[in-house]
Amino acid sequence: MLSRKPLAKRHAIPSSFDVIGSKDRAVAIMEVPQPLQKKKKILADAVMRRHKNVVSVLEKASPRFGTFRTRKLKIIKGSRNTAVIHVESGCRFAVDPRTSYFSQREGTERARVASLIKEGENVMVFFAGVGPFAIVIAKKARPRAVVGIEINPAAVECFKKSISINKLSNVKAVLGDVHEKSRDYHGFDRVIMPLPETSFDFLEDARRVLKKGGVMHVYFFAREDEVETKKKFVREKLPGSFIEGMSKVLPYGPRIWKWRMDVTA
Repeated sequence: MLSRKPLAKRHAIPSSFDVIGSKDRAVAIMEVPQPLQKKKKILADAVMRRHKNVVSVLEKASPRFGTFRTRKLKIIKGSRNTAVIHVESGCRFAVDPRTSYFSQREGTERARVASLIKEGENVMVFFAGVGPFAIVIAKKARPRAVVGIEINPAAVECFKKSISINKLSNVKAVLGDVHEKSRDYHGFDRVIMPLPETSFDFLEDARRVLKKGGVMHVYFFAREDEVETKKKFVREKLPGSFIEGMSKVLPYGPRIWKWRMDVTA
């Protein structure tokens, strides 16, 4: 479930909030501009009145940081239990935004990638988080097996719970560093790399995991005029590879986009 709504009249509050969860239980996450800090409890009340399923309203208190890609979230109002089940594409993900990275805005992209998976493929997901890519692929496509590697123990616990609640038997959640854990796997048809900040640092790991002719989906941030430079870097890093396509995923900042590059190794 995703909602991005203005918190009040547009001229008064130029901000928005996200709702993560289901129709039964959800949390709202919002940015509160400095001039409105003294009114944030009023804003939280308004959110909870409008969305009866919201049990906690959280304020973004930092950018995302660190290896686990989490951010500080302060509870403005509601339950201290911020664990929810997020519903997307007929799948359910166990999520606690205070302990694990999760982007509900990328549901369309996850469904799009799942549609590319051919029956019987073996799929690896680097930086798997709470498992959204792995779960959607396992449930909506027909892969032979899906393996997701994630370094955050809290995210892996959510990932394992999601495997259970979706009643999946073809998905494995692996705790550890991608550089190290990926060495245990070979012969995969596809590797998904949804960490745009550092995915290019793992290109050689992805090639090692893939069988010849396998495909990697590499995510990165760039302006349009930087894309050719990114392509050149990949070609130099992976001699003999072929770039099948480029797709814009989401706007990230002024003239900056999140992209997906599809590379045949």
